[in-house]
Amino acid sequence: MEVYIAGVGLSPAPSPGSSAKSDITSMVSAATKALLDAGVTFDDITRSVSGSTGNTPNHGLKVSQAFYEGDIPVDEVESGAELEKSFSRIKDQGAPCVLMTAIEKSSAVAFVLVSDDFLWSRPYLKDSAARLGQSDHPKSGSQETREFGSLCQTVWSLRGWTDTGGKAAKSAFSYQSSTTTFELSRADSKSIPEWKDVQYKQDGKHRLGYNPATEDREISYEDFEAVCAVRKRNSTQKDWNHFRRKGGDRAALARL
Repeated sequence: MEVYIAGVGLSPAPSPGSSAKSDITSMVSAATKALLDAGVTFDDITRSVSGSTGNTPNHGLKVSQAFYEGDIPVDEVESGAELEKSFSRIKDQGAPCVLMTAIEKSSAVAFVLVSDDFLWSRPYLKDSAARLGQSDHPKSGSQETREFGSLCQTVWSLRGWTDTGGKAAKSAFSYQSSTTTFELSRADSKSIPEWKDVQYKQDGKHRLGYNPATEDREISYEDFEAVCAVRKRNSTQKDWNHFRRKGGDRAALARL
């Protein structure tokens, strides 16, 4: 079974010494962006994976509870092992859609990882998802990264959002964790498009309302509410009222 990154989200991490709640808020923000990017809601998520840190034990469960009422399987793993666990949950155990969240020094990061069946049942994802494959070592000439924040940039590059058109997409990028090398390529195996060819495409940047490869914005309460599970969306969300309101419609996903 193939594994794909369908959505990515990146938000600034709180300053060192901040409360656990600040870490969780940053991760909820990153997860909201990743869900919007993938065009899914938390109702589509079948499992969550999150890295434990000294400041935020069990924060993966708390992030999930922000979006969902009820029980959803959550894997709390060592920091840095989040991608391997998420990959394994799909490739080896058949999970259709996994939300991965992590905290790094400068950023909170979230990925929506999906299976073949999930991806191909949603045609709008076919030319924006990144195929994720394991390798013994990076291929010669590949661009390598060791941080999740840089991995977000890699996904955006594969979509042409960073205006790197013309670079070969297949096996052009790799991510090196402590134990595994992952290679990234476009799900459709095509070359990276030029920015002028994707600038006005209705995709993740359209759902976000901006290009995250070139700028960062805070999420709004409407963004957060739009990706919550339906039952959670219809309940009072007092804990997250600090997200600014933009005054527009909440159904961001309707802009697909």
